[in-house]
Amino acid sequence: DLMKEKSEVQSLVSYIGGMEETLTEMLGELQDMRREINLIHNNTLRSKCHTLVEKTEGKIRQGFSAVKKMKDNLIQSAGNAVRAFRERGRDALAESVRAMKIPEALDKLSAMFGRMSKEMAQDTKKLSAMQTELQGAKGHLKNMGLLFMGKAAKEAEHSKTDKGVLSRLSRLFEKAQKGFASLEQKAMDTADKLRVSRVKSSVKENLSRYRAAAKAEKGTERSEPAASKEENRTVQALGQISVPHQQKSNLSKER
Repeated sequence: DLMKEKSEVQSLVSYIGGMEETLTEMLGELQDMRREINLIHNNTLRSKCHTLVEKTEGKIRQGFSAVKKMKDNLIQSAGNAVRAFRERGRDALAESVRAMKIPEALDKLSAMFGRMSKEMAQDTKKLSAMQTELQGAKGHLKNMGLLFMGKAAKEAEHSKTDKGVLSRLSRLFEKAQKGFASLEQKAMDTADKLRVSRVKSSVKENLSRYRAAAKAEKGTERSEPAASKEENRTVQALGQISVPHQQKSNLSKER
């Protein structure tokens, strides 16, 4: 069934579109958070937060790079598949689509996003430790008797601001961790679905060959015009493949 090959390509196109949308949203929220971090009064805390945000932006850029590479390969491979069909027929078309190794490509993406999700979980723990440290520093100042009239109110206000920013950053990191985990799971599920489809299709093809052979022995084998129509529909679909275009993201680092 040539429509199976078309379905595999469309599954990857859909996944790429969803991944771009998720990563674009994550990047926008992270860049908004960067501006908030500049409001932190504690210099050491502010520096640590900027470092963690830069690491996360790096992960998102890596995701964009991976999806761009996959998108380019997909479009090129779809063109090759159409040419293969025109030059060598339906078997060549099916072979070209299988050569795209779509389930394997999804496996690689799943592994990458799984690793990113675990790293984000670790960074969230670091933020939690920083929050505890900030709380301890405030207590230390009280114990030293340094928070006297005037300065006490100022220090309390600064501490409140810093804790608020740190809390919002922590929630954003938790959201990013879940976002990466979602992309990991979706890639895994899509790859598994394609593999199951291939197994079912293989069984169906073997059964069709057996029936065709049985017909040939009886001299009743005949061509099926519908197959030609299906081939033309599939080739046309492959020739029109395009990945959903997302609004161009501002990937430049904001300071």
